[in-house]
Amino acid sequence: MIKQIKEIMKHNESQLSKYACKSENAIKLSEEPIDIRPPFFRDIDKIIHSQSYTRYIDKTQVFAFVENDHITHRVLHVQLVSKIARTIGRALRLNEDLIEAIALGHDVGHTPFGHAGEKYLNNIAQKEKIGYFCHNAQSVKMLKDIEGLNITLQTLDRNTST
Repeated sequence: MIKQIKEIMKHNESQLSKYACKSENAIKLSEEPIDIRPPFFRDIDKIIHSQSYTRYIDKTQVFAFVENDHITHRVLHVQLVSKIARTIGRALRLNEDLIEAIALGHDVGHTPFGHAGEKYLNNIAQKEKIGYFCHNAQSVKMLKDIEGLNITLQTLDRNTST
């Protein structure tokens, strides 16, 4: 059964564009037990089960100064980004697992108050001469360094540049 599943996955990847990053090219920071899930799919599972991802739940995406029933939460924003990105990726025959992993993890390093909070922390970091604060780089630190997740370099790399 496992052999059949792997054959199906290999066939599916053979249908991807020549520009797509194939699962066989995934670079892991350390080895893991082999299972039937491709590496980028495992990244998705690790991200959605991470503490950083669960913290999305209570983070508001947008603050408004008027009453608004449509103020959204960051978790919904991330899910919508994932849906849009996968739709575009499917049309271009790219690796949807990698796209989803990138989309789901792209905001885990965001501060409270979104980009305004990021700007505030960046100003403090520069004033104290300790570098810069960038939520994209913080996303990588959260997943890799703080939570110690073995995420592929392709997923981490895209989270520093999104």
